[in-house]
Amino acid sequence: LQVKVQDCTFHVHKTVLMETSDYFRAMLESGMRESRENSVQLQGFTAEAFQIVLDFLYESKPIKMDDKIHVVLEMAQFLQMRPVLDYIKSKVSCENCVHLYMLADTYVISDLKEAAAQLMGDNYLKFLRSEVFEELREEQREEVRKTRFRHQKFLCGVNTGYVTWPEPGPREFMYYDNSKDDWKTFAHKPEEAGRRGWSVAVLDNYIYIMGGYSKHFLGHPSGDGAVLGDSFCFDPVKNKWSEVRSMNEARAYFGAVAYGGSVYAIGGFQYHFPVKSVERYIPEQDRWEFRRSLPGDWTNYDLAVVCKGDIYVNSEDEETEKFALLKYASNINQWEILSPLPRKRDKNSMVAVGETIYLLGGLVPGVDCFNVTTRQWFVL
Repeated sequence: LQVKVQDCTFHVHKTVLMETSDYFRAMLESGMRESRENSVQLQGFTAEAFQIVLDFLYESKPIKMDDKIHVVLEMAQFLQMRPVLDYIKSKVSCENCVHLYMLADTYVISDLKEAAAQLMGDNYLKFLRSEVFEELREEQREEVRKTRFRHQKFLCGVNTGYVTWPEPGPREFMYYDNSKDDWKTFAHKPEEAGRRGWSVAVLDNYIYIMGGYSKHFLGHPSGDGAVLGDSFCFDPVKNKWSEVRSMNEARAYFGAVAYGGSVYAIGGFQYHFPVKSVERYIPEQDRWEFRRSLPGDWTNYDLAVVCKGDIYVNSEDEETEKFALLKYASNINQWEILSPLPRKRDKNSMVAVGETIYLLGGLVPGVDCFNVTTRQWFVL
């Protein structure tokens, strides 16, 4: 078959084209005029691109991932040359995945786009901090971010308080295997991280641990080790810990939540002294920045949740020793004292589901619930 591209004519075996191109197979099997005349004209493509494709099909000559890849990819997609498309997909790397993702998006090559997006997602923090990632449109960056969540989801837990006295026991991160009704270990806390009193937050399927106290140090009046600002990040996709920027202010037993693409560290303690500052970690810049501090004499233990687009903390007034629910609106960087707790709780947990915040467990029976829309308490 004579294939004419620009001013060049290529003589190609029909069997090769039929085996490697859905476009040519459909043409040649349909009895179209081009197949009877043994000649076809390809419009809108370069002869150089077609030669690169033929060299690959006939001689298995590697296709270079250079500045000509876009014309080769466009032609391969138009001609539906699966061997060429599969080869390019196999060459997706951290060096070219952003470019190939954009080309695949332009030429609607779904499997190549997915492969490139997944590679970026598996190395999300690396690309989030790169200049080349900024070439993607906002909706494309969001599509890449969502690939972080394509894996099976698990309920996970870890003990950040005392396990044994005077030193904490093992700090194992565990997940719940629903099929076997059993808890299993998936990671161990880094040795360099705090021994206890550190906080945990999950953002974009990365686990962040921050702050806490170092090894037990009997020389300190409190019996605790040094208070830390160190921060670490665990990637469950790669099963790997890495150290990230330390907090601006060291703290232990503080609230930590992920919200709006950042991790917030709220209040806490330095030994018996409350910390009122609030700061957030911005992953793409690997830095912490201070936000508005907790109001008045309020301080926060390690209880914080996100509900209906705002951050809520269970706080104590140092002067009155009364507890209340406080709301932080990130968009205006403001705190609001919402409502006193119906009863004092200690060593409890706090979760948010829908428009309701639940305070449960600890040394008080029952569950106290706060509806953030009606701002009313009720008891379960």
